[in-house]
Amino acid sequence: MKKFFFLSLVLCAVMGLSAQTVILSEDFSAITDSTGYAYATGGMDSVTSMPGWTYEKAYPANGKVKLGTSSVKGWLKTPVLDLSDNGGQFILNFDAMRWKNDQSSLNVFVNDVQYTVTNMPNSENGVFEHYSLELNGGTSTTTIKFEAVQAGNARFFIDNVVVISQAAGPDTIAPFVTAVNPNANILAVTFNELLDATSAQTAANYSLDNNINVTAAALNGSEVTLTLSPAMTEGLDYTLVVNNVADTAGNVIVADTFAFTYGVSPEFQVANIAELRSKLSCVDLVYDTSMVEYKLTGEVTVTATAAYNNQKIIQDATGAILIYDPGNVIGALDVGDNIKDLYGKLTNYYGLLEFQPTQPGTFVSPFNIITPLNITLAQLDDPDFMIQHQSELIKLHNVTFAATGTFTTPQAYEITQNGVTSPAVQTYFRDANVVGADIPTGEVNITGFSYASSRIGSQDAAWGFRYYLVPRSMNDFTTGIENYVSAADVTVTPNPAEDYVRINVTNDKFQMNHIFVFNVNGEVVAAENVTSNAVTLDVNDLTSGMYFLRLSDGKVNVTTKFIKK
Repeated sequence: MKKFFFLSLVLCAVMGLSAQTVILSEDFSAITDSTGYAYATGGMDSVTSMPGWTYEKAYPANGKVKLGTSSVKGWLKTPVLDLSDNGGQFILNFDAMRWKNDQSSLNVFVNDVQYTVTNMPNSENGVFEHYSLELNGGTSTTTIKFEAVQAGNARFFIDNVVVISQAAGPDTIAPFVTAVNPNANILAVTFNELLDATSAQTAANYSLDNNINVTAAALNGSEVTLTLSPAMTEGLDYTLVVNNVADTAGNVIVADTFAFTYGVSPEFQVANIAELRSKLSCVDLVYDTSMVEYKLTGEVTVTATAAYNNQKIIQDATGAILIYDPGNVIGALDVGDNIKDLYGKLTNYYGLLEFQPTQPGTFVSPFNIITPLNITLAQLDDPDFMIQHQSELIKLHNVTFAATGTFTTPQAYEITQNGVTSPAVQTYFRDANVVGADIPTGEVNITGFSYASSRIGSQDAAWGFRYYLVPRSMNDFTTGIENYVSAADVTVTPNPAEDYVRINVTNDKFQMNHIFVFNVNGEVVAAENVTSNAVTLDVNDLTSGMYFLRLSDGKVNVTTKFIKK
């Protein structure tokens, strides 16, 4: 597989054909850690040896530049270059390395147009690899940008950036494949340069093994999207062969190949959260792991969300786990959303198991309910009991707070229940409306998720390893009779329905006054005010599929579902 030419090979290819001019050369040798290590102050603000360079979350690292931190994406952009004199053709050379087990790739942009995605090898011994990209499209105001793709674990090192303007003359190097992104019936193929539209969009110029046919090809700049039939099989290795595709100068690929795996192999597919959690211990003090990619195939329900690092809790009938998603791979999800086919990597953050997504899951339905597990404060204080319920939705009844005033974060709060007292409530979700709200007085019931303090072995008494209850919002603090209605109190007939459904609530404490109908995308497709617990609803205008009914009495909601034929 041909991916990148080393600089010496590129120079040989053009030697004698036309002159070359070095437009930019930067080896970062004057940069040291001592001049700008702190991320919070802008990283490289104090570096004066790089006039015209711009950057975000980049900082010096012993004669090279590091993009991003362990959890924050970073980029570095060259000064403005004039590449207009040579037909916009140029060669970009650079050395790069991604650190250890970081999961990112590197984007290269020319004038903010993405030309290639480069998958870098890891390195634990400081060895850089050299890359040389033949590109075009340069102008009098060209900038070249290096960007670490994924926000989480995005540490890249860049060094020895050299831009050589290739004088006007024949482009003699054929295009080649730099990356593929497989997704069942779609394969996105990225090339190193812009392509000829006719040859790039000829489906016959692409072939896959394992009896997969390429039925269509669509070009967008340097990326071709292939439509496949039948769909690729999860976990299989494939080889793409590209032939007869030309660049804009007429250079033609001769049987370039690219091997890849679609999805994950069957041994790394798990049906539920308990099976996922069984792949890694939450007892041993382990931070980093081999970071195997798993696929969670079963449906799970979102029970908590936070804007900070896009954290979420997902739960099914077998258990729960914290989603750590600083790159926002999953996207926006609400409490009650069901998803499946979630890809990610499992890690142990000092006792708390986390799942770090690598691909978005498949949305299934909204408004699903997970009933919290009723436990006692004594059980929450028992690590042997709580390790069986890590990250699950739990509930404590009739507790009182020792503190008064308002909640702050992060902070552990002492509570008492039936004579047992411990610092068992923590405001871990810093963007929740709990922070800044008044601490409840008197006896209250508290719902939240179980959170391990991630301090195994800590000598700090306030942060010694234990499990906490983390409230998601002030709605998790209640008094009196709660949840006086459930889906078990609701009947919907006929189901499946054709023209109408009869809705009947057999609970006198619930007086229905409003009905919402949602489709599987969470969109309201019908709404009606009612005055009875027995209602006939016309569904004749709805298209076939699954729908969700949310019934309200103005105090609480209850959700159920039906099928429209």
